[in-house]
Amino acid sequence: MRKLASFVLALSFVASTVHAADLPSPPSGFEWQQIPEVKSALLRPQGWYFKQEEKGGILGYFVTAQDIDKVGHFETGLTVNVFPRLGEGLAVERGKQLIDRVATAHDEKPWNQQVGQLQEFGCEVRDTDGSGTVVMHALAVANTKTDTLYLLIFESPAAEWDAQWKIGKEMMDTVKFDDGV
Repeated sequence: MRKLASFVLALSFVASTVHAADLPSPPSGFEWQQIPEVKSALLRPQGWYFKQEEKGGILGYFVTAQDIDKVGHFETGLTVNVFPRLGEGLAVERGKQLIDRVATAHDEKPWNQQVGQLQEFGCEVRDTDGSGTVVMHALAVANTKTDTLYLLIFESPAAEWDAQWKIGKEMMDTVKFDDGV
């Protein structure tokens, strides 16, 4: 998997537990992927794969075009890392630090905005390694009420970016999280 990425427009957050009955109909070609641990839901393109992991208290969710369990990695997909209840002010501080570090390493300018109780930090970068160039769109969303940090990264090879970003943008723009988590 690639390094950190870039970030997108504001996420849609819901104030109550996300249940299937609460979700709108998904756009054509997508279905909802429920994540009960954090009372959330992600759009998953039909035919794509879902994987979840937990390491050191960090919850990781992957919606990918490639089957990580078979291939061992992915080239195109969305990663969502959840850092629950970090402590007063730490979600904002860490979210800003993560994005600033990525943007600085790639000579890009980060952006930020406040949306209610959510502080968002983002950037989009190109990264080149031994397997080619990848474009990453990263968004850190800090819930100032719960001090939970959500880190969303959509990435794809640069040669496929324009087509894949249409899918990725839809996924990132419609993430549903319970703002009480």
